[in-house]
Amino acid sequence: MIFRRFSTMISIGSLLFVYYVFFAYASPYAATWDQVDFALALDRYDLLAMQPHFPGYPYFILGGIMVHSFVENPAQALAIWNGLVMMSATIPIFLLAKQYVKAHAWLLTALIQSLSYVILIVTQPMSEGAAIAVLWWYIWSLERTLRSSKWSAQLLPLFLFSVIVGIRLSYFPFGVGILYVWWKTIRNFKRIALYFLLACLFQLLWIGAVAATEGGITNFIKLALSFTSGHFQQWGGAISTDDQPFWHRLLTLVFYNIIWTGVACQSVVLLIFWGMVVLFNRGKINMSPMYRWLMASYFSWALFAQNIDKPRHIVPFVGLLIFFVLVRFFHASPRFYAMAIIVLVTQLVVGANAAREQATQLPAVYQLAYDFQEKDEKFVMFTWEETRVLQYLNVSFPHERVFSFDVFEREKANYPNATVYVTDHVVKGFQAQGIDVSKHIRKVKTYHSSRLSDPVYGRITVYEWME
Repeated sequence: MIFRRFSTMISIGSLLFVYYVFFAYASPYAATWDQVDFALALDRYDLLAMQPHFPGYPYFILGGIMVHSFVENPAQALAIWNGLVMMSATIPIFLLAKQYVKAHAWLLTALIQSLSYVILIVTQPMSEGAAIAVLWWYIWSLERTLRSSKWSAQLLPLFLFSVIVGIRLSYFPFGVGILYVWWKTIRNFKRIALYFLLACLFQLLWIGAVAATEGGITNFIKLALSFTSGHFQQWGGAISTDDQPFWHRLLTLVFYNIIWTGVACQSVVLLIFWGMVVLFNRGKINMSPMYRWLMASYFSWALFAQNIDKPRHIVPFVGLLIFFVLVRFFHASPRFYAMAIIVLVTQLVVGANAAREQATQLPAVYQLAYDFQEKDEKFVMFTWEETRVLQYLNVSFPHERVFSFDVFEREKANYPNATVYVTDHVVKGFQAQGIDVSKHIRKVKTYHSSRLSDPVYGRITVYEWME
C-alpha cells in the first residue's frame, strides 16, 4: 500500500514534468522539408505551394494556427499544439491502464507518456505528436465500443479515426480496428453499411474543406495522384525505391528504429533498463486480437511503405508495444516494481535532455545558412532537400536544389566566375548515378546537430566543386 501511494505520487509528478518539457522545449526551428511545409502553412495555407504538402493535415494546421495567434514563432506554435493534444492523451491512456493494471494505472500512464523518443517527437513541429495523442483516444474508443451497444459508442471511433487521418494520413492502417469492432459487435449488414457511410462522411469533413481551398475536388485528386506517385516511386522511401535487400530493411526497422531509437532513444542505459524489464517478464505477452491487428497492420505499413531512414514513423507501434510489455510486467513481476520507477526516472532524464538539445542547439542546416550568409565571395550552393530550409530562412546567397548530374552541369553554367559548393547529399546522389566525383570535390566544413532529432540532415558536409 505504501509503495502504491509512493508510485502514484512519483507518477503524477513525472506527468507534470513531462508537460513542462512539452512547452519549455517546444522546438523553435523548422529544420526539415516537412517542418518548413507545416510552418509556412500557418501564414498561408496552399497545397500547390506545399504549404503544407498533400494531404493538407487540416486538423494539425488548424491547431497550429490557433496557437500561432499567441506564439509568434510558427514552428514553436506547432510544437506547443502537439504538447497540448498529448497532454489530453493522459486521459485515455489512464482509462486503458485501469482496465489492465488497476492498481498501477498511474505508473503505467506515466511510463507511456514519458517515453523518451515520444517526448522528442512531440516537441517537434511535426504532425506525429498530435496524431499519437489522438490515436490513444481512438484506441480507448474502440475498447469502449467493444463493451457497449450504444449508438454513440459506435460513432466515436469513426469520428476520431477521421481526425487521425486528417492529422497524419499515414496512420490510416489503424482503421483495421474499426473493421475488427464491426466484426465482433455487429451482425447486421445494413447497420455496417450505415456505419461505413457515416465513416465516409466524417472523412469528407476534412477532405471537403481542403479540396475547397484548392479549387475543388478535381484539383485535390490531381494532387493526391501526384503525391502518391512521388511517395511510392521517388522520394517516399517505400520498399519500391529502396535498393537495399529486404532483410536489411527489416532489421533496420526492428532493431534500429523500434528498439534502439523508439524504445531506448539511443541511450545505452535506457536500453539496459528496458532489457531488464523484459527479462523480469514471465510468460508471453497477453494481447487481445484487436491490438494484434492494429500493430500488425501498422508494422507492415512502416516496413513496406514508409521511409526506413526516419525512425519517427514507427512511434505509434512503439507506444502500443511498450504498453503491453508493461502490462505483462506488472502482472508477472510484483517484486520488481521498483524497476519500473527506475525506468521512469531514466526516461524523463533522457527525454528531457533530447528535447532540450533539439530546442536550444542550432540545426545543422541553420548553421550552414548563417555561416555562408557571412561570405563575401561570389558563390552558389547546390543542395538536396536543404534548399527548402534555406528558402524558409530567406538567405541572401543563391542556392539550387539538384538531383541529376546533367541538371547540375547545366545549372552551374549559369553562375560563371562563381565558386560552386555542393552538400554531401548531392555528392551521394551523383555517386548513386555512377558519377566519379572524387576529383572534383574538396571538403570545406561539416555541420553537426542532433542526429536523433534529424537522422537525415543532422550532419551536413559542404564541398567546394573543383573543375
